[in-house]
Amino acid sequence: MINFPLSASKRVNDILFISGQIGQENGQLVSDGLEEQTVQAINNLKNILKEEGLSIKNVIDVTVFLIDQNDYIALNEVYAKEFKEPYPTRTVVTIKSLPLGAKVELKAIAMF
Repeated sequence: MINFPLSASKRVNDILFISGQIGQENGQLVSDGLEEQTVQAINNLKNILKEEGLSIKNVIDVTVFLIDQNDYIALNEVYAKEFKEPYPTRTVVTIKSLPLGAKVELKAIAMF
């Protein structure tokens, strides 16, 4: 894991704020592909949730950062395999770049 000056998550009362997660494991991207990176980013979110005794079902809001808006459909295909109804609210923002050259980053808010 790369050491950055941030917390992976922060609990405030019954709300858990989770810092942005990219498709990395042990400081390296798992793949150059969007799908694989998205799966790993979601797995990273799940691991943080699990440490707090929560699951993906506790997520109420997700912000997604993409470097290419053309990846939106592929993102949705992976996303829909993990997040089920009632879906969390979601915002997708296209940006210029992400750490380690990642294609996608996800940050989330969950409720206890």
